[in-house]
Amino acid sequence: MKHSSVLKIALTTALIAAISVPAFATQSAADLAAEGLPMAARTVPVPIGISPQMQALIESRVVSETMPAAETVEEWLAVQAQLDAANAQAAEMMLAKSGATYSTEEIAGVTIYRVTPAEVKPRWADTVFVHVHGGAFVFNGGKAALNEAVWMAHGLGVEVISVDYRRPPLHPFPAATDDVIAVWNNVIQQYDPAKVAMFGTSAGGNLTLSTLLQLRDAGLPLPGAIMAGTPATDLAEVSDSWLTLKGLDPLGGHDGAIEGTFALYAGDTDAADPRLSPVYGDLDGLPPSILLTGTRDLLLSDTVRMHRVLRDAGVTADLHVYDGQSHGDYIAGYLIDAPETKDAWRELNAFFDLHLN
Repeated sequence: MKHSSVLKIALTTALIAAISVPAFATQSAADLAAEGLPMAARTVPVPIGISPQMQALIESRVVSETMPAAETVEEWLAVQAQLDAANAQAAEMMLAKSGATYSTEEIAGVTIYRVTPAEVKPRWADTVFVHVHGGAFVFNGGKAALNEAVWMAHGLGVEVISVDYRRPPLHPFPAATDDVIAVWNNVIQQYDPAKVAMFGTSAGGNLTLSTLLQLRDAGLPLPGAIMAGTPATDLAEVSDSWLTLKGLDPLGGHDGAIEGTFALYAGDTDAADPRLSPVYGDLDGLPPSILLTGTRDLLLSDTVRMHRVLRDAGVTADLHVYDGQSHGDYIAGYLIDAPETKDAWRELNAFFDLHLN
């Protein structure tokens, strides 16, 4: 058989395979939704094409068991205090490594941390960035809030105001965003809002987006640009990567503690409310947004979905997906000198330089 004939047969076979109806298509959509697609157990190697530092970080991890949810307010407060203390120690490491300093202040009745890098870059000398910390809405308060604030301050050479907002289980929605809005309204009395960025990772990304929606609806000035790092954007439904990447991300899974914290935060408010799940919101008029995630991030789908709806609304939105990274690894990479962290800083600096007046 001639070579051209073999090629035609191969292409025809591929085409038939591509357009054939899969065997499960005879099932109803409801059946598929209920049953899901069975997955075989598998071993996933450390990814190639990433830095040795990030490879070592990933290799050191074990499959995470999902942390169970606490059952009483007292139990939640105990877990909150334990995790806050542990992450406060990580913040001390960030401060020591970066040379950044901080002061504790009160703005509009809200505790904030003002983080100053060892060197403020001339580009950012006349502004501040406002930080909304992550931690599943419940954790990382107090000094633990400094982790990402120090990371951004040091990486871009900008002063950062980190909001230590009220948290569940004692203070459900809208206490957190009420505090962020109160601080924001004070900040823009001193700084041009078009020159100020707001940012946060995980729950902090959610709160940043929620704050924007509430500021816009109230007719208040918006930040010139934002970063929403691996944001939780849908508290009403479980996005795809929460399921497909379970076990690869140290977060564990959506069930258990994470599901519990989302419920605590929502309180009596419908989880589909765009102020809780911004992916369902009217996003018209929001400022330029940069989103970060990774291919092993449980919130990959939440981030990707948010990026698409921002684009659909005509909002300038950049998405950076880092290979092999789990939830917030672009921050964790700083303590091990991972090049991926420097890459994130470079992208953020370029984005904010372009979009902040």
